[in-house]
Amino acid sequence: MKKNEVKTIDQKNLLIASIDKDLSDFVSGKIKGITLTLGLVNKLTRLNKIGGFDLSSFLRDKIINSNDLKNIDWKVTPDGVTHNDRLRLFLNLVIIPALKYTTDDLKKNDPFRFEALRDITESVIASVIHNFIAYDSEGSCFTDPAGNQPAQLNIIRSKLTLFKSVEEAKARYNSKGLNPFPLSFEKLKSFSNELLLGRSSRVVNNDPTISKTNEKLQDIKKEIASNISFTQVDPKATEAVKKLSEVKKNNEVDETFLLVTSIIDKLLNEAEFTTVQKIALYIATKKNFVDFQRTNYSSSLEFIYNVGNQPQKIDIKDIDLKEATDKLIAVTLKEKKVINK
Repeated sequence: MKKNEVKTIDQKNLLIASIDKDLSDFVSGKIKGITLTLGLVNKLTRLNKIGGFDLSSFLRDKIINSNDLKNIDWKVTPDGVTHNDRLRLFLNLVIIPALKYTTDDLKKNDPFRFEALRDITESVIASVIHNFIAYDSEGSCFTDPAGNQPAQLNIIRSKLTLFKSVEEAKARYNSKGLNPFPLSFEKLKSFSNELLLGRSSRVVNNDPTISKTNEKLQDIKKEIASNISFTQVDPKATEAVKKLSEVKKNNEVDETFLLVTSIIDKLLNEAEFTTVQKIALYIATKKNFVDFQRTNYSSSLEFIYNVGNQPQKIDIKDIDLKEATDKLIAVTLKEKKVINK
């Protein structure tokens, strides 16, 4: 083996060893971070029990308007308000002030601390309302970390009776029948969300025309309407915070584009062209989009037909897709007598 080959092998081994150490440090930090996150849920719950939460501003807010946290129906939101809006309000008006921070200061100077608190807000609310954390005789509520598995939070088994279907809840969260039973942070988030919002429930479907696919699509539609909102960019924030918010929002918009186009592709693959046509009409008749296109481009999204080899624009501005029948759309768009799908 040549001398330079030995040197190359040594460099590879050194780099591999360095990568392995970095991965070990990352895993160690990740495990510690998850354990600390569960600890924050516990400590904030305890802080509330000793009077550390001032709920007055939150309860008086117009999107809450309640006399007690336990009286809020989290499944019902006012028009134009999402579940995430109310979580954000609780974070800004209850948790952050309780820790003697201000929202603006956290966002500006400590965005990662803000993100950590935002990530646990729903679990804190659910814990405060339902008091589900189980403590042992020494006051601990955690399992012992094992190997590369972080600690988990112990939950009182009887709290499963809070769910509409106790048996289903047992299967999801305590399949081994433990008392108390441990939850990872991700499981705790699911557990907390279900306690507040319930699972998507339907009347037992006796309509043979409603398929499982239809039901799943209804669930997706409700989730998007209720819980999906884009990250807002605060113009008063620091450049670093604004840049982070812009990147987040751009990623959210990109994912939305991929979702929409994947749905359109599915319709096209199924030859549901008239439905895609309605989507095009929906876009082309939206005034804010039309204004944007007209202001920024020399082209426009239009439906054109030929009269004696002369292109003529079809007037579609008065088509109301909520009211328009398929026949009206077909007539407006100059449907041919024989359609080739």
